Amino acid sequence: MKHICAADADWIEGQGYRKKRLLRSWPLPVEVSLVQEVRFAKGATVPPHYHKVQTEIFYALAPGSITIDGREVRMDRGDMVVCEPGEVHGMPLVEEDFAFLVMKIDYRDDDTVWC
Repeated sequence: MKHICAADADWIEGQGYRKKRLLRSWPLPVEVSLVQEVRFAKGATVPPHYHKVQTEIFYALAPGSITIDGREVRMDRGDMVVCEPGEVHGMPLVEEDFAFLVMKIDYRDDDTVWC
């Protein structure tokens, strides 16, 4: 698991725009198989699970947390977390409405193992 805090990245000024580089290498470059927005309602739970093959990159659209290998990872808006194959993740209890984009690398329909 790798946690990339958006607040730790510097803004780079361009002509009419500015940007933050959040991921430059590992797990890139690879083909992203699927990108999806996932929303969680306050009070919801997501059972622990892992993926045999796929890597997931979570980009927080709002503050919230995810548990990975028994460790709670608090994410602020703009933070990213990379979850590698075999890392058990889920949400024991969603404290507030929360959403993130999920970029899936090596996505497969039958790759989820529920614990």
